Amino acid sequence: MSPDSATAASFGPRHLDLPHRDGVDRVAAGIMFVREALAEWHIGSGEEPAIDAVLVAAELLSNAERHGGGGSSMDLEHPLGLLRLTVHDANARAPRAVHPHLPDRVGGHGLFIVDRLSKAWGWRPGGGGKDVWAELPLPDR
Repeated sequence: MSPDSATAASFGPRHLDLPHRDGVDRVAAGIMFVREALAEWHIGSGEEPAIDAVLVAAELLSNAERHGGGGSSMDLEHPLGLLRLTVHDANARAPRAVHPHLPDRVGGHGLFIVDRLSKAWGWRPGGGGKDVWAELPLPDR
């Protein structure tokens, strides 16, 4: 493999299957997956885009666990200037954002956070469930 193809491969899309087994914390596994990809793509852990990406990933994965029957996979793509995160779950229902500014509301802020930190987000039916995705801006390297 030439140095150019090695560089291209290191920036290529990433896929993670999230196993449904006892003792597997799929949210933690997904967060680690995002952190490792960001490190390989030289997006530092202390930089704002990396912090935002980990938070958005945590929210998408947590929502899949709470409302989607558990995330079954996660994909990361790094097109020029963007980071695209996609979490697949088994529930085909559309994600529903709720207004988070209620003083007595403890949860329900996940999609509000995703919306605030992302350039765009959405969902599509697929594979017997749905894919929820978010795109975050990244600095040019």
